[in-house]
Order: sequence, then C-alpha cells, then structure tokens
Amino acid sequence: MMEERKESQRKEESAVQPETRKPALASGEKVFAVVLLLTGLAAFGLTLELWSRMSEPKIASAAALPLFVSGLWVIMALLTVIENFKLDTPLTGMSGVKEKLLAGLRYALPSDVVVMLGAILAYCVLLLVGISFYVATPLFLYGSMCYLTRKNYLKNILWTSVVMAFIVLVFRVLFSVIFP
Repeated sequence: MMEERKESQRKEESAVQPETRKPALASGEKVFAVVLLLTGLAAFGLTLELWSRMSEPKIASAAALPLFVSGLWVIMALLTVIENFKLDTPLTGMSGVKEKLLAGLRYALPSDVVVMLGAILAYCVLLLVGISFYVATPLFLYGSMCYLTRKNYLKNILWTSVVMAFIVLVFRVLFSVIFP
C-alpha cells in the first residue's frame, strides 16, 4: 500500500516537471528547425509563383491550398526556430565558432561513420579504377560486416555469398543489368 502511494507520488512529480530534452539532441533540433524553415520558404516561393501564373487568382483556385499549406508551414517552422533558439545546448557554453563546429562534427560523425564513409569511398575508387564489380563488392561487403560486427568472420563470408548471389540473380539474370 505504501509502495503504491510512493509510486503515484513519483508519477505526479514527474508530470509536473517540465519536459527535458537530451542535451546531445538539442543542437540537432536547432539545425533541423532552420532547415525546415528554409524548405518551407522555398515551398512558399514556388506556390507564390504558381499563384502568379493563374489568370484570375481566387481563393477557390488550384493554387490556393498549396499557398495556404506552405504559408502555414513557414509560420509554424518560424515559431519552432524561435522556441528552439531560446533553449540551451551542449554547445552553448563554447566560445568560438570553430570549437562549436568541431564538437558538432565529433558528435555527428563518430569513428564508425567515418570509417564506413572511407570504405564507401574506397569501394567507389575500386570501381572507377576498373576493378570488377564481382571482386570489389564482395570485398566491400565482407570488410564492412567484419568491421561493424567485429566477430563471426566465417559467418560473414556466408552472408557475403548470399547477398552476392541475390544481387546477381535478381539484377543480372532477372533484370539484365550490366555491372561495371
């Protein structure tokens, strides 16, 4: 009985406290809100152009709904940007732009992402140099699987074979796609 009261009291206290965001996500939310606003402004500009092309622009014309929706999009995105920039982020305490940029890049591009981007770049270079698709792709797949799982090296050979067989059967045999 006593535990139930304590549990309900904890739930009430957590309901009263303001919503908190994870600190690492706050910076990304700010950037996303700005991107959303810029995209909305582009959509609004395109719908204004559509509206201006109408011979007699009216509220019941085909351009009215897109204009209304994109205008609402811009207003809501602008409100989101204003609200998000009032909040603190982990980058708020940093002084220089360079320091903030480096911290943001370290967060956005962890080491596994950088390694995989390098592997993708190496795969593209292998194909550009003239290495066969049938050689470069299994190397890329096996290397990626081994790096990301860091175990099951023999099982990764099996999975690479299954994926390559599927690619060849579907794209080469079924759809007659010519690989580089």
